[in-house]
Parts: sequence; structure tokens; C-alpha cells
Amino acid sequence: MAYTKGTLAGDFIDGILSELDGTIAVGVVEITDELSMDTFSARPEFDPDVASANMMEVVRAQQRTIKALRMNDGLKDMFVTMDTQVHLLTMAKSGKALFYVVAESAGANLSIMRSVVRKYAKGI
Repeated sequence: MAYTKGTLAGDFIDGILSELDGTIAVGVVEITDELSMDTFSARPEFDPDVASANMMEVVRAQQRTIKALRMNDGLKDMFVTMDTQVHLLTMAKSGKALFYVVAESAGANLSIMRSVVRKYAKGI
């Protein structure tokens, strides 16, 4: 699935693909309207727009939990680990975007994934 090169979201996707082996999909979602700014998938059966929209529901649920528990804290990252995949959801520092990266679990290193996402998330 193609993405738009030369945009902030496209540059983010380029960076992720250049540094993370085993990347299955990447998405950048605008938080306010929950629309994908841009996405990429290495697998035709994996629709990153559908995945991103559903993961926004997970993020919203966690935000409601934080509020219900009256925690004075914000959400930074969430990891979803499955048998064959790792999903990383990272909130932009601005709070305006969600970065979503899916990788093969066999070669995934969560610390490296998080570091690379933060490196390329600047400016969005």
C-alpha cells in the first residue's frame, strides 16, 4: 500500500521502514477526527486504515480509564504483543497524532521500536 512521500507523515513512514526490519504496517492518525494522515502496509491483507481506526478505540478506552481512576497522567505508549506481531501505539508530544507501527514479533525489539518511532515523530 503506497504512501505520500515528502509529507511529514510520509517522512515518518520512510524513517520507520528504513530502520525497522520486519515492519508489517505503519500509520499516522490525526487524533481529533481519527482519520489516517498516511499509512503503509507490506501485506495486502493487512489494512492499516482499519487497524489504525480500531486501535484509536483502544487508545480512547485507556484514556477513559486514566480519567476514571483520576490519575493525573498522560498516555505515551501502548504495546500489544501477539503470537506473530507486535503493535506499538505512540502518542505525539503535541497530542494531535497517533503513530502506529506493526512488526513481526520474531525480530522485534520493543525498545528499538519505541526509540525509532520517537526519532521520526518529531514535527508531527
